[in-house]
Amino acid sequence: MIKKAVLLRRVSTSMQEKEGCSLQNQQEVLKQYCERMGLEIIKDAELVESSTRGERKNFMKILNFCKKQRGGVALVCLKIDRLMRNLKDYPKLDEMRKEGQIELHLVQENLILHKNSKAGDLTILGLNVVMAQNYALVLRDNVVSGMNYQAEHGFCMYRAPLGYLNIRKTDGKADVIVDTDRAPLIQKLFKQYSTGLYSLKDMAKQCKEWGLTSKYNGKPLNTSAVHRILNNKFYIGEMVYKEDLFKHQYETLISPALFQMCQDIMHGRKPEEKTHFKTTEEPFIFQGLVRCGKCGCLMSSYKKVKTNEYVYIKCSHFKECDNPQLSEKKALKPIEDKLKKLYIKEEIFTYIKKDLEKLINKQNEAHNREVKAVRKKYDTCQDKIKRLRSLLLEGHLTPEEYRDMNEDLKKEQYELEGKSALLTEADENFSIAISTIMSMAANAYQIFKSSRVETKRAILNILLSNLKITDKKISYTLRKPFDLINSLNKKIPSKTEGIAFGDPNGIRTRVAALRGPRPRPLDDGTYLKQITHNINKNILQAFSRSN
Repeated sequence: MIKKAVLLRRVSTSMQEKEGCSLQNQQEVLKQYCERMGLEIIKDAELVESSTRGERKNFMKILNFCKKQRGGVALVCLKIDRLMRNLKDYPKLDEMRKEGQIELHLVQENLILHKNSKAGDLTILGLNVVMAQNYALVLRDNVVSGMNYQAEHGFCMYRAPLGYLNIRKTDGKADVIVDTDRAPLIQKLFKQYSTGLYSLKDMAKQCKEWGLTSKYNGKPLNTSAVHRILNNKFYIGEMVYKEDLFKHQYETLISPALFQMCQDIMHGRKPEEKTHFKTTEEPFIFQGLVRCGKCGCLMSSYKKVKTNEYVYIKCSHFKECDNPQLSEKKALKPIEDKLKKLYIKEEIFTYIKKDLEKLINKQNEAHNREVKAVRKKYDTCQDKIKRLRSLLLEGHLTPEEYRDMNEDLKKEQYELEGKSALLTEADENFSIAISTIMSMAANAYQIFKSSRVETKRAILNILLSNLKITDKKISYTLRKPFDLINSLNKKIPSKTEGIAFGDPNGIRTRVAALRGPRPRPLDDGTYLKQITHNINKNILQAFSRSN
C-alpha cells in the first residue's frame, strides 16, 4: 500500500484566487486529507501555469519525480482540473497508473485511482477530464469573442506602438493615450522621411540625435524599428488584429496622406530601379540626387584627404563606366552662379504679390467650403446616432439593428475626421509651400550658402530636377515656378530700351519703355500680369506636388 504523497497545487489566473482556489486554500485541504489517509508528504509542488498552453515543463518535472520513487507515490490534487484540462496529458498519467508508479487522489471528487481500479471509476475520471477540457474550450471561446468585440469597437488589444502609452484608468479599465514626449518626434520622423531625401538608416541616426528611444528598454531605434514605425497604420487610426484591420478610437498622430507619401517613397521604386550606392556615415550635398550622364546610375560621393579635405562625386559603376569623377566644389560652382541670378525684381514682385493674394483668397474660400461641408456631414451623422438611440429605447429597433446602423455611422464619422485632419494639414502645408518658394525666389543663394549639408540637399531637391554629370560637366532642369522666374532675369535692359518678358505662350513681347523715377509700363500691364499669373499658378502647382 502506498504511503508517500506528492501534493500538486495549481492556479492559472488571479480570478481563481478570489474564487477560493488559491494555492494556500488548496494546501490546507490537501494536508488535512493526507493526515486522514495516513499519507506522508514527501513533496509539495506549487504550479502557476496554464494547463492548456505550452509544454507544461514544471508539470513534467513533477511526473518525472514521481517515476523515480520506489514503490510508487500518491499524487494528491484538489480536483481533476487542477491536474489537467486537456486530453493530451491523460495518456501519460494513465500509463503511470497502470504501471503502479502513481495513485491519483482527487479530493473533491472523492476518487482514488490505482492500477486495479474498476471500470466505473475510470469512466468517471474520463468524463471529468472531458468536462474539464470542455470548460477550458468554452472559456477560450468566450475570451476570443470578447476580444473580437473589443477590437470591432476600436479598443486596442495589444501594446500600443511608440508614441502611445498603455495605461489603466481609475476604474481599472485599460486605455491608450498619446505619449507627449515621443509623439512629436514620431510626427517629425514621418515628415522628414516624406521629403524623400533620407534613407531608413539616415532616419535611425536622426532619431538617435533627437533622443527618440524605445519605451521598453530605452535603447536608440535601429533601422528595423524605424521601418516598423513607418509601416504601422495605428498612427492613422487603424490597428491590425488577427490580420484584419479595425478602426481604433484613439487620437491619431499623422494624416493618411502623409502616411501614404512615406509608403510611396518606401515601396515606390520598381525592382529594376535599384540604387547602387551605400548610405554613408556622413551626409553629402549630392547624395542620392545626381545621376551619371553616361550609364544613368546614381553617383556617389566620397572624401579624399590630401593636404586638405576634398569631396568627389563618381559613378557607382566606376569600374565599368568611363565617366570621370568631379569634385563637389566644381559641381556646385555653376549651381551657385545660377542661384545668384535667381531673384525677383521689385516691379515684378509687386504684380506677383497682388495676383497671389487673389489666388490665395480663392484657395481659402474653397478650403472653407470643404471644411464646412465635412463638418455638416459629421453633425448629420451625430444627429442620426442620437435618433438611433431614441429608437432603440422606444423599442423600434432591435439591439442588432442598432449596432449595425450605429457602426456604419461611426465608420462614416471616422472617415470624415480623417478628411478634416487632411484639410487642416493641407492648409498648413499650403502656407509653408508658398512661404518657402517665395523665400527661395527672393534670396536662394544666401539661404543655400548659410545652410547645413542636409538643408542644402533639400534646397537642391526643391529647385532642381534631372541632375546629371557628364565628362565633368553638371546639367539640371529648374523646377517650376523657378524656371519662369529665371527666364524673367535673362535680359536686363536699360530704362530707354524697355523690358522684354517671355509670355506664357513662349512669344517674346516688348512692354513699352519705363519712364519716371520708378519705372512702370505705359500700357495696361497685360503681358506682365499674364506672366506673373502664370508664375503664381506654378507656385500653386509646386505646392500640390510637395503636398
